[in-house]
Amino acid sequence: MARWWLIGAAAFFAALLIASITLALTSRETEFAPGTPERAVQDLLRAAEDEDIEAAYGMLSEELLSKCELKNYADGMYHIIDNDRDIRATLRDAKVVDGITFVNVQITEFYSSGPFESGEWSHDLSFALQQEEGEWKFTEYPWPYDYCEETEEE
Repeated sequence: MARWWLIGAAAFFAALLIASITLALTSRETEFAPGTPERAVQDLLRAAEDEDIEAAYGMLSEELLSKCELKNYADGMYHIIDNDRDIRATLRDAKVVDGITFVNVQITEFYSSGPFESGEWSHDLSFALQQEEGEWKFTEYPWPYDYCEETEEE
């Protein structure tokens, strides 16, 4: 009797494992519509993941571009999304306040520090955007490039 119980439990866990793997392999990232502030945030996070600093820099507003050179922006990168760390971004909402659109996102970072150690950390971020010439541009330095030693005005 105990033997059949163990076989049944093993079959249940095997089915659960197969279902989990299937779900992980078939789930797709939500693709936001082009020309939306949510898509601009998605594009920024993809650029950060690809370490494409030029693409991320090009998403800044004209005001921020005039204050910060590309080399300074790259030096100010607070956080690198690398192969040892993956992220999941979950859209919370988007709100417009005084002509600025705030896209609120929860970022969950998954990390591993060894073969048997892994963890995750979640934090909420707000991305500020405004349209310039038909494109959504960041009006504040966005995570993970959220600092720039601004160029001195002459």
